[in-house]
Amino acid sequence: MISGIKYAYGELLIDIAKPFIIGIFIAGIITFFFPNDLTLWANDHQTFAMLIMLAAGIPMYVCATSSTPIAAALILKGLNPGAALVFLLAGPATNAATMTIVKNVFNTRALIIYLSMIAACSLAMGFFVDWFYGFMGIKAQAVAGQASQLIPHQVQLAAALILAALIIYNFLANLKRTKKQSHTPAPSH
Repeated sequence: MISGIKYAYGELLIDIAKPFIIGIFIAGIITFFFPNDLTLWANDHQTFAMLIMLAAGIPMYVCATSSTPIAAALILKGLNPGAALVFLLAGPATNAATMTIVKNVFNTRALIIYLSMIAACSLAMGFFVDWFYGFMGIKAQAVAGQASQLIPHQVQLAAALILAALIIYNFLANLKRTKKQSHTPAPSH
């Protein structure tokens, strides 16, 4: 149990810290700079919005950790939830390493099939999510920003400070460990 806690708040946190911080930063930029009337355009062009998010997600490769806050920021700005889901599905599934392995192990045809299936499944799920939200009468933009009201501001602030402290502590400990290993003399033969 202790080793699991050390892993969760140590190695795992270090592994996800960089993409998480990048995702939060990009989400902040989107929230600040994107126009608030994105809703009007996205509602009138839902299919086109999904295709744009597919085109942005596939070559961009963002891991799931960083793509989640980006998608949330886009939804808050009015992007339809289906287009955000397309971005969430296509981006992490199409990293360069996976595409290179598929092409090298199989062939270019397999890579085209792989990318086509990711695109088709992402779009199908995006259409389903938009249909479901419409059927249920849910406005994603209104729902996305409401979760923060369930948790008191003081608890949110405390959690953010604890997370920041853990990230900084683990970063410094990892830096110290790396520095110590680089100064260790190599055994002589």
